[in-house]
Amino acid sequence: MEFYRLMVSCLLLLVVTETKVSGAYFDAAPSTYCTIPLDVVAGKNVVPADLQATCNRKRQEGEENIKQAVEAIRAHIMKQVAATDPIWNEVKKFTAILPNLLETLKKNNSQHEVDELRTRVLVAAIEAGRTSEALTQYLILGAWNQWQDIVDRIYQNSRRHPRHIENLLSFIRTLPAREERVEFYHYLKKHMVEKKDYGSYLGAMFAQDARHVVFDADGKTPLNESDVAALYTTMIDGATEFFRKALLTGAERLDLILLERNYPDLFDMLFEPIFNITAQEMRKFNSWKMMEALCAVDRPMVKVRMFQKTINLLLKHFQWPKENEFYAPMLAGYFEVCLPLIQKVPETKDIITDVKNTFTKFRKDMNYDKFAKVMGKKIHAYAG
Repeated sequence: MEFYRLMVSCLLLLVVTETKVSGAYFDAAPSTYCTIPLDVVAGKNVVPADLQATCNRKRQEGEENIKQAVEAIRAHIMKQVAATDPIWNEVKKFTAILPNLLETLKKNNSQHEVDELRTRVLVAAIEAGRTSEALTQYLILGAWNQWQDIVDRIYQNSRRHPRHIENLLSFIRTLPAREERVEFYHYLKKHMVEKKDYGSYLGAMFAQDARHVVFDADGKTPLNESDVAALYTTMIDGATEFFRKALLTGAERLDLILLERNYPDLFDMLFEPIFNITAQEMRKFNSWKMMEALCAVDRPMVKVRMFQKTINLLLKHFQWPKENEFYAPMLAGYFEVCLPLIQKVPETKDIITDVKNTFTKFRKDMNYDKFAKVMGKKIHAYAG
């Protein structure tokens, strides 16, 4: 708009400047032309005595008419010239602030570049796990409305690694406002579901963090049912399904072992849901692969609990004696090899006794010691 006003003003000034408005400009030489009657020209008549007087009178009348018309035009032009005065005043005001305006535009561009650089530093700091540095940049930028941009930049990284998402969750955890974290979680969840990231330890970590914003202080009362479904239930179900499959089939079994070793709190959160296995899911059961994993976890108490859960799982789903007569010796052999590691913690004593006693439920005439000897030393060596 300012540019348009400037252009119009400049054009008007150009017209006024180039047009020299003065009385002399419109003065015209008096006309000497006077029509002679045709009959006089043909010699049929004599020149009227008043011809000169008549011609002079007509010439004077013509000159007067011309002067009046010229004066009217001149008055109109001067009126238009006067009308440009306010525009010229605006032009002068605009040209006066033009240097400051150009400087402001330059500063705005510079500020945009600075903000872009700070945003890149912020994202890089999040990905690297430098949470305090990232939070500093976040506050300097006032980036509480940029959660979509931050998440998008991390997911657009061609070298994106699960650790980046883990560090992003750590960053979100530090934000003080609950509403702010909810917005972050909703947008992040969209990307994690799309990229299947929720089917991993990241889903469990997300669910654990989201509990603090979807439930009240008691950890049970939902603050918003849709938030609970989207940010907690969906994520924990995805992680549970992934690790349950890892346990039953041995696929991604290392992920299950590393979850217990590196993130014991997440493993404990998923422990009960993982063993909540349906008859349909038991069709994926790979006895050797699953039983190998029971002692591979790190903590002694978890080891013995894994065996306890597996025994109960076999008793629940395999009612045909011949099946459990095959699985029970395998399980006893693995437990025998794992027992020295489990017994390092005195607190496991009672649960060890319970596990051994449970073996009698496979067959009344068999106990743990008898099952452990069925396959002899071979199964023990293989299990070791």
